[in-house]
Amino acid sequence: MGETYSIVPTSAITGEGIPDLLLLLVNWTQKTMVEKLTYSNEVQCTVLEVKVVEGHGTTIDVVLVNGVLHEGDQIVVCGMQGPIVTTIRALLTPHPMKELRVKGTYLHHKEIKAAQGIKITAQVLIID
Repeated sequence: MGETYSIVPTSAITGEGIPDLLLLLVNWTQKTMVEKLTYSNEVQCTVLEVKVVEGHGTTIDVVLVNGVLHEGDQIVVCGMQGPIVTTIRALLTPHPMKELRVKGTYLHHKEIKAAQGIKITAQVLIID
């Protein structure tokens, strides 16, 4: 890194290469900014989508910006009729280097940690 320039072929039409480009950027950031990463007890997490997945129930796709999420943690999510208090049943992430749009299995985690500057996308199974 830093001596060799990486070229990542991408396609704006098919979306091919975008996961590879994101992986390259995350790896480069982790290697070059490791001393600037900080962890905080305060969780910053953005909900991207709420959906019902067959076999899993209600799930939310989130981007974890800072902090740690554990299975069994109690969370509060904004709802249309007020706050929703629920428990995290499972933390799932897609397999590395897999196309996100293709349905497949997920990796199960007991905890997911993100530091400022490194964002992690995860699917959180919640109890209704």
